[in-house]
Amino acid sequence: MRAIVLAAALGASVAALAPIQAHPRDPAEADPSYLLMSAVTHEVIDARWDDRARPLAFGSLIKPFTALAYADTHRFTYPTLECRGTADGCWLPAGHGRVGVAAAIAGSCNAYFRQLAQKTSPEALAARLRSFGMQTEATTATPAAMVGFGETLKLSPAALVGGYVELVSRASQPGVGAIVQGMRSSSLSGTGKGVGAAIGRAEALVKTGTAPCSHSPRATADGFTLVVYPADRPRVVLLMRAHGRTGAETAVMAGQLLARASEVR
Repeated sequence: MRAIVLAAALGASVAALAPIQAHPRDPAEADPSYLLMSAVTHEVIDARWDDRARPLAFGSLIKPFTALAYADTHRFTYPTLECRGTADGCWLPAGHGRVGVAAAIAGSCNAYFRQLAQKTSPEALAARLRSFGMQTEATTATPAAMVGFGETLKLSPAALVGGYVELVSRASQPGVGAIVQGMRSSSLSGTGKGVGAAIGRAEALVKTGTAPCSHSPRATADGFTLVVYPADRPRVVLLMRAHGRTGAETAVMAGQLLARASEVR
């Protein structure tokens, strides 16, 4: 029941997003798209997303599943690795320093996942995605796709949200807990901190991603944010897409939408 109330509040809050619309130079979509699913029943509660069956590239939203595919063949343990920023192909010029998987998820560290991808087979990622209800072929799971680059690996929005619902429900399983902890940290101090800043004490689990734009005309990118809310007893999962934005910018929008929904309630 609470999830339904939140859905109604989200619908009422979308109109208030006008101040945070897509960049004026990117006219394809004025308002962000979103898909809201129950974390309890796995049912779609509400959606403002045209053609949500159409598979898309979701950028760094693939990283948690890349981590699990790596863990499947490495005794469910994760390394601590060095990120030197630009020198290692990371989006953060100064680098993240030495990071484990939780910090790499929180900061969406490209360098960390480049190194995991080198030791993860395409078959392992495809199998791990299928185990979470997402269908893909091993040929699409290139090393670049495992980091979140390019458009070879595409998933439907509904399947991706369902996969995250399942991921969080398995937090006690080997290899999953550290990923969920990374998503919690993302909301507080990582790329998803725009969510945490907006909703305050009620913690969320967040993963952000930036992917090639799928609109016409094209912008430089589309931003994605996946929010599981609240963190300790999840009721809903929100996937938001914003045209011409980064994942971190989209997290600000997602956080504001959740905060406004709470006010409406």
